[in-house]
Amino acid sequence: MIFKDYYKILGLETNRVNIDEIKVAFREQAKKYHPDVNSDRFSEERFKDINEAYRILSNNAQKRKYDRIWYSHVGKKIERQKSQNERETKTDFLGILFGEKSNIKKDIIESKKKIPVKGENIETSIDISIEEAYYGLDKKISLRTVEGKMKTFSIKIPAGIRNRRKS
Repeated sequence: MIFKDYYKILGLETNRVNIDEIKVAFREQAKKYHPDVNSDRFSEERFKDINEAYRILSNNAQKRKYDRIWYSHVGKKIERQKSQNERETKTDFLGILFGEKSNIKKDIIESKKKIPVKGENIETSIDISIEEAYYGLDKKISLRTVEGKMKTFSIKIPAGIRNRRKS
């Protein structure tokens, strides 16, 4: 599956941008690659990509989903490549200075261990009756994961909980 970098398509440096910056970048790119201004096939395809990027990034929910999926498939690979190149450069430099590479290679291998990444918080609401709120109960909810699988969670609702309160 090929992922398009919508930020790069719109000419943005990072994904830390607000909706106004996205709109400005979209307008600039749309003027530059509009089919009425440019008659070549590349401009037409580029203009379609620009519209697609704007459609996704201008909607906050879709932008968050895109950022999460893009990072999990592409962003981690780019970060790994950058950090590996930096480590190799440091290893070569230290090897030249001290003539030792054995300890450095050991440190690099140990640092490649997988570190868990915290996911995005998810909020949902659960409708319960007055009787259930008074006496409390265990309720099960199912959520779909990024991979599309259903995951079931058991939620304990304490006795006497009030409306719109987090347990």
